Amino acid sequence: MPDRSELARDFLLTRESAPIYRIPNLNAAEPLGPAAIAIGAFDGLHTGHRELIARTVADARDRGCAAYAVTFDPDPDVVLGGDPVAHLLPMAERLRALAATGVDGVIVAPFTRELAALDHAAFFERVLFPVCRVCSIHVGSDFRLGAGGVSTVEVIRAWCASRGIDVTGHELVRDDGAPISATRIRGLLAAGDVVAAAHELGRRFAVRGIVSKGRHEGSDMGFPTANIVVPAGLQMPADGVYAGLALTEGWVWPAAINVGVPPTFADRPGAAALEANLIGFSGELYGTTCALAFDRRLRPSRVFDSTEELISTVLGNIAEVRAEFGEGGVKLGDDL
Repeated sequence: MPDRSELARDFLLTRESAPIYRIPNLNAAEPLGPAAIAIGAFDGLHTGHRELIARTVADARDRGCAAYAVTFDPDPDVVLGGDPVAHLLPMAERLRALAATGVDGVIVAPFTRELAALDHAAFFERVLFPVCRVCSIHVGSDFRLGAGGVSTVEVIRAWCASRGIDVTGHELVRDDGAPISATRIRGLLAAGDVVAAAHELGRRFAVRGIVSKGRHEGSDMGFPTANIVVPAGLQMPADGVYAGLALTEGWVWPAAINVGVPPTFADRPGAAALEANLIGFSGELYGTTCALAFDRRLRPSRVFDSTEELISTVLGNIAEVRAEFGEGGVKLGDDL
């Protein structure tokens, strides 16, 4: 079983958190003061995002000012895209994770079609400058802002130069020669490669949901499972069985996780699309929150020739997880 610090990392648990400021609620007469800012959507808060934020914080400390992450709610693609992409982190979890990166606060701008129509000058002058005196801006080198994405880093830098604001477009962090991005991580998850996704995220990919009542197929066959309902719009790993970890009520348990409706039960109404066998756990979970972190894929989904073959295979998968992570839970600190 991983140690507590690794588990806290995987499940985005933290003891410290900076304030979250939503622009409509900020008093323009009392702006936040001088600051270095990092701007982005920050979906997944992957290693590239964390590097950008770390450099922003370092710059702020050198300048003797605050460091803020500036982001948008809802995601721009939700407002602008006809078919929004699947996200790696729900907005509430994303903001909470951002607030724990070492910044002095997170500034959240409401993303609307009206805001999307602004050019960079209007965005800064009407939206951001009234609430924060910006000293420097940090973004990825491919960053674009404003209507049609016409405001590149170079355009923003030229506009800010006469206002005494430094703009840095940081080169993207790369993995195996390719830039790390939320899009790339979504593709890895869709292919079932949770190991590569974890490398780029800097932690195991995890989802969080509510345990609901299922049809008890697992219990009837000797391996009870928790059926977990996650928010709509999240990227999920490819269908299959995974070794992983489950966090519930402050404890982490080894878990054999099934993603997708098992083909054997595909014709049964109400079959679970995400379920986990928590190894070593006994008790009632209905109605509680459960988070699942994916360690590696054990096998793809498939149809079995018999119930006996299904039971034997699933019990073998559970045995693999038990051999890797043990069969006891780990209690995380109450302050995490």
